[in-house]
Amino acid sequence: MDRALAATTLTLLLLAVTVGDALAVEGSQYRNAVRSGGGVVASESPAAAEVGLDVLNAGGNAMDAAVATTFALGVARPQSCGIGGGGFLIYRGADGEAAALDFRETAPAAVTPETFAGQGLYKTFTGRTTVGVPGTVAGMQAALESYGTIDLADAIAPAERMAREGFEVPKSLSEEMGNHLSRLRLYPQTATQFLVGGEEPYSEGSLLIQPDLADTLSLISNEGPAAFYAGDIADRVVEEMQKESGYEGDEGLLTRDDLASYRAVWREPLAGDYRGRELLAMPPPTSGGIAVIEMLNILEGFDLANEGQSSGDALHLLAEAQKLTFADRNEYVADPDFADVPSAELTDKDYAQSRRGEIDPEKAASYTPGNLGEAGGSSGEDENTEGSTTHVSVVDAAGNAVALTCTIEQTFGSAVVAEGAGFLLNNELTDFTAPGTANEPEPGKRPRSSISPTIVVEDGEPVLVVGGAGGAQIIMGSLLAVVNTVDFGLDPAAAIDAERIDEQSGTSMTIEQGRVLPQAQAELTARGHEFQRREGEYAELPRVQAAGINPETGERLAATDPRSGESASVGQGGVTQGARSSLPKTGGAPVACLVESPLSRWIAACR
Repeated sequence: MDRALAATTLTLLLLAVTVGDALAVEGSQYRNAVRSGGGVVASESPAAAEVGLDVLNAGGNAMDAAVATTFALGVARPQSCGIGGGGFLIYRGADGEAAALDFRETAPAAVTPETFAGQGLYKTFTGRTTVGVPGTVAGMQAALESYGTIDLADAIAPAERMAREGFEVPKSLSEEMGNHLSRLRLYPQTATQFLVGGEEPYSEGSLLIQPDLADTLSLISNEGPAAFYAGDIADRVVEEMQKESGYEGDEGLLTRDDLASYRAVWREPLAGDYRGRELLAMPPPTSGGIAVIEMLNILEGFDLANEGQSSGDALHLLAEAQKLTFADRNEYVADPDFADVPSAELTDKDYAQSRRGEIDPEKAASYTPGNLGEAGGSSGEDENTEGSTTHVSVVDAAGNAVALTCTIEQTFGSAVVAEGAGFLLNNELTDFTAPGTANEPEPGKRPRSSISPTIVVEDGEPVLVVGGAGGAQIIMGSLLAVVNTVDFGLDPAAAIDAERIDEQSGTSMTIEQGRVLPQAQAELTARGHEFQRREGEYAELPRVQAAGINPETGERLAATDPRSGESASVGQGGVTQGARSSLPKTGGAPVACLVESPLSRWIAACR
């Protein structure tokens, strides 16, 4: 009987049944959104999310919670984020005020366009040469000064306590320690901090105590950012940079003057609209905001809802829009303080219309950049397309929203920990591209990023507050979350659970083929798409975190990507997570539910 039931289920799932707006099935690791009448925090670290929740419960606002969560992520998810890195955030107040904060790392004064042209340890995204001036401490101070209600010391205190007392190592951290053993063992301070006896990964559930990091956080609490950029912490970082190395391409470039001159920058958010919803996105030096808005402008000319979520037609259009946009991104986007970036042109509706006309609905193609006259000069293609990062989305009870992405670039960054400092230094300079491109290395320059914090506003409420991790794949993570929300009516949990594709150029597609029905895959193949990377049901990247307000009920929702491993979304008071959303699940109902039969009445997901 069980075998017959399984066979019937498989047969139904393999049917290519078109049902209005749905073709796919909900993933096996799907988690319902956390729902709250108060504030919510979406993260991929349970320990860090609890810190953000405590801040909300103590009366803090969304920015307070986002900053405190970020410091905690540097303790509890050190492979992705920390005070040795940087990032970007988008803020939208309940009153409609919007802002964008750039706390991206900058290149030291000693950097030249040729710095990374030869061979060396930096080609493995590792070592002192790859370290940019960290921006997180300055960024978090700037965020609190402008939109917070607590001071820096209060935001740091929970992270300091966690570092000093320790926390249980989650599976994700233990596995990454194992994956990066050879890199972590290169530097004694790093090995001592992140490997048991300097040799082996911490096991899942074991206690990781980081006293040097606790002392560093305490110093910043007591003395402010000056301790980091001009005091004892700066001295430790510079001393590390000056150490001799036995590896070619591991020479430190960062100086005390570089640290002292760092500034976080408030920038004007990119603003757009998609099918009547307001969009807020991050401007350059990240390419994420331009790319998300340009893709949405292109897609707005197609009726994706009618094509059907997860259908071959919809996935084809998504892939073609991505390739058009990435051709422009690689040509034009770099640090706007060093290059003429045509942001307004690239996010213009008329420009999107002209690009849309290049899409053949029946054939996959390759594209060249659009013609924007004198602008551009090629910013180059990424060498490191799978960097590690992490994201936090917060919506508070008042309706303030923050989408904040922090990073140290590669998993465990440069793999360098300065003696006595207790935090990993970034390897962000590997995001620069070749000499002669707009994104070439230059002193003081911010390397182009793909980080894509995005806020979607409907009827004055932030219905989606989203961002992700995963190098250049971040862009499609945020884009697909927006499309799934706006075009297919999904809540944050369903929007980020849905299948992912990525096709940055040519016809080579990365696909979670376990989530896409065979008919849709066949339709993509017939159009010329080639599945070079088949990721099964869930790929490792991108990992996307999302929050938002249900415009009908006013509930705050938060969801952690199943690809992140641990469930780490929390909410204030009366939180519910067991009830299934009244909105469609990812891809609508499972196909087995859509065929009226005795089987459909027995499947729990159909009820």
